[in-house]
Amino acid sequence: MASLLLLVYLLPPPPSGKKGAVKISIREAVDRVVKFHKSCRSLQEHSGPDQRRQPYILAVGTARNSIHQYYIAMDNGFLPCKARSSLSAFELFKAHYVFGVSYDQALNGMFTFVQTTIYNIDIGLKDLRAKLLN
Repeated sequence: MASLLLLVYLLPPPPSGKKGAVKISIREAVDRVVKFHKSCRSLQEHSGPDQRRQPYILAVGTARNSIHQYYIAMDNGFLPCKARSSLSAFELFKAHYVFGVSYDQALNGMFTFVQTTIYNIDIGLKDLRAKLLN
């Protein structure tokens, strides 16, 4: 998980100034990528009408350094991740790509880096795919 969070720190949210852009801290950006959940509590606490549309990782465990299961939380549902490590971050990227969900504006730099550097997916190709589906 540290490798994923390092990407958020190295590729911080863009400064505000564009239309609709809101400046957030790196801590808030980390919270948009992964949320930690104690395994003794119900998962339904993370679903509800106030949740955002973009998927995020829900890490379930007894403590932040003892994670047992990862989920991709999206649209009030939870998709279990096969990976039990920071590889779940790549499943999060895949969820954005497969479901055609746009990246969170604050995390656009990080996801674009994963898209272009790790998966060699051209930025224009995803835009073209989104236009064809809409």
